[in-house]
Amino acid sequence: MDSAATARGMTVPALIRSCLTLVGPEALTHLPDPGSPEPVDVSHRTVTLKNGGTRRVRVVPKLRVRHATPLDAATVRKAAWVAATIGNDDGAHLITAGELNAVESEMSRCRLRLEQLTAALETLAFRPLRQPIRKPWQATYVLGFTHEWGLDPQVVNSRFRTLAPIFHPDTGLLSSAERMSQLLEARNFLLQHLRS
Repeated sequence: MDSAATARGMTVPALIRSCLTLVGPEALTHLPDPGSPEPVDVSHRTVTLKNGGTRRVRVVPKLRVRHATPLDAATVRKAAWVAATIGNDDGAHLITAGELNAVESEMSRCRLRLEQLTAALETLAFRPLRQPIRKPWQATYVLGFTHEWGLDPQVVNSRFRTLAPIFHPDTGLLSSAERMSQLLEARNFLLQHLRS
């Protein structure tokens, strides 16, 4: 924090006040609290008591920031974290409302494109068969081949590995337990058929 303030030519409290003025305490409420100072930041010093004796006391760094509204310690810590990270290469960056609108517009465009691709994939995807796979043409249909001639186990496994992530019931783009089980059944049937 000291280095961030020094780099900007100001004191730590001034840097935090600037951050609070720019961002506002309300905007910091959703951020996680960075927590109390680390044990390495805590120091000890010896103080002289009234009776002439000495005593070693623990000194926890405190940060006092004057602000128009009273601030709790968590808000001050959050503001300090934001002030220290804004502008760093690996930290947070402030963007204008125009830049935010451009990002949101691009995200909307990407969402729409994803919906279009999902709809196209759904149209092109095989329709699950009503009965178990008993013939080679059924297995080739499920795996997207036109016929079984010229196929080898490597080609069948490669096609299965291409289609499985699409239809996987947990993570697939078109998650379908029925399609996934038919893919497995078709692959196993074709591999058995090619061996015989």
